[in-house]
Amino acid sequence: MIIEILTEDKSSVPVLSQIISEILPAYQNLISKVNILPHRGKGRLPDDIDQKPKAFASSLLDLLPAKIRAYHKVYSDQEIILVIVLDADNDDAGEIYRNIEYVVRKEAPNKYFVIGIPTEETEAWLLGDTTALLTAYPDIKTSVLVHYQQDSICGTWEVLARAIMGSGAENLIQIGYPAVGAYKHLWAEKISRNMKIANNKSASYQDFVKRLTQVFDWAKRDYNQIQIPADATSYIKP
Repeated sequence: MIIEILTEDKSSVPVLSQIISEILPAYQNLISKVNILPHRGKGRLPDDIDQKPKAFASSLLDLLPAKIRAYHKVYSDQEIILVIVLDADNDDAGEIYRNIEYVVRKEAPNKYFVIGIPTEETEAWLLGDTTALLTAYPDIKTSVLVHYQQDSICGTWEVLARAIMGSGAENLIQIGYPAVGAYKHLWAEKISRNMKIANNKSASYQDFVKRLTQVFDWAKRDYNQIQIPADATSYIKP
């Protein structure tokens, strides 16, 4: 069985790799390959999901309907689990979930899928593991961390930047992307090396892990002929 993970950018790849590497040993006889495919941003679902993507489209949601159709065609006679992970940002996580669920169920019926929506930003998952943070950055500003409320809508990546970089974070915030993206990926790489599922205080992180393992368990139980339960999806609550 193949796992295809579609995510909005490179900064989430190290965190997702950490989760998969910790979970995978329990399913080594089930899962033969895992691909994590980052995109250039979150984007938005097209108004007409049946249309081909616009020229030069590269964001996750812009390409999602077409990609799901392609997976359904290519893997029509093979088992695959589709995992879609994107930040909630300031959008309604429930609406994001429902829209993506509609696309996947329409374009790839009878395929398992998991939808992961970190509260505001993936950096909430990094901030959820204090031990990993301190191991990666021993000089981190704990005075910043102590005021952070886990999984809150507060400008999460900026909180992490200020904790790691101190006053230097303000320059990065002003510069913006693509510099921000490079730093976010660097932080994720360093912190995720020491992350452990059991240590993470982020509710959205733990929800994602729970739903992911549930789907893996369903697939393992019915390895040769997968039948999707009605609730075989994952939803990260805001």
